[in-house]
Amino acid sequence: MTHQQATRRYFMIFVPSMIGYMAATIGVVWARDHADLPAMGLYVLAALPIIAILCTFWAHWRFITEIDEFLRTIQIKAVLFGLVCLMVMASVWGTLENLAGAPALDVFWLVPTFWLSYGAAALVITKRDGGVF
Repeated sequence: MTHQQATRRYFMIFVPSMIGYMAATIGVVWARDHADLPAMGLYVLAALPIIAILCTFWAHWRFITEIDEFLRTIQIKAVLFGLVCLMVMASVWGTLENLAGAPALDVFWLVPTFWLSYGAAALVITKRDGGVF
């Protein structure tokens, strides 16, 4: 499979999944604030964005396995950078919460933090190593 084919397959799942994730998250927040739903109803609705974000991770996993070794190395480095950013954020803020009384940081922000840091790293590493966008 060519890089272009793998990329097209990736975005055919990634883009709708992210749109679904955002729409479902907004919908669940609206339902939580405006609808009189029982707790179990909110748990069921909350499964929608969870399923969407799991689809994005699966699509990314499949994409990484379908590209050649050079591009796979770039992707793995970018994923590792994203995970390091998450660990640093969680470690630093968790320490500040526990030891200095900092306000709690909502774990919801871990997913956007990962994708933003991964994306930035993928761009920089690809440009530095001469990869293909």
